Amino acid sequence: EELLNMDHYLRKSYFKTASLICSSCKSTALLAGYDESDIITKSSEEFGYHLGMAYQIVDDILDFTGASASLGKPAQADLQLGLATAPILFAYEQIKELKPLIERRFKEKGDVQKAITLASTTNCVERSYKLAEFHTQQAVNALYRLPNNESRNALLKLLHLVISRNK
Repeated sequence: EELLNMDHYLRKSYFKTASLICSSCKSTALLAGYDESDIITKSSEEFGYHLGMAYQIVDDILDFTGASASLGKPAQADLQLGLATAPILFAYEQIKELKPLIERRFKEKGDVQKAITLASTTNCVERSYKLAEFHTQQAVNALYRLPNNESRNALLKLLHLVISRNK
């Protein structure tokens, strides 16, 4: 059942990507001399968490749509590795026929293509982008608790690059 669970996917995304960015942002504030309970430290950590989540979700969307091929990675690499990411999990909410494919980790011949074909009839990519946009907005909210300076503006630009990248 974990394979079909969006919360499980989000936890994995945190541990895979967001935890590193989150900890890095928090460490930056601590190394700058802010206390662990300071709003700057907490906001930096929160920014990193949401930046990392948005980055991973967009990465998963690009893999699903085949845009990752322009990065030199095989398209649908996640599915070929047996991973159900946000687009597939959102598609599963509408198309229960995906369940056995997800549960067997897309291991049978034709599973990956069938999953893509079924999912492409849904709004799974749009819903995945909405999830990434939610995390992006939460990251913006955290940034606006930081001092208005060049560093904050650079982080806003970075956030824009993450959500709008197409490869």
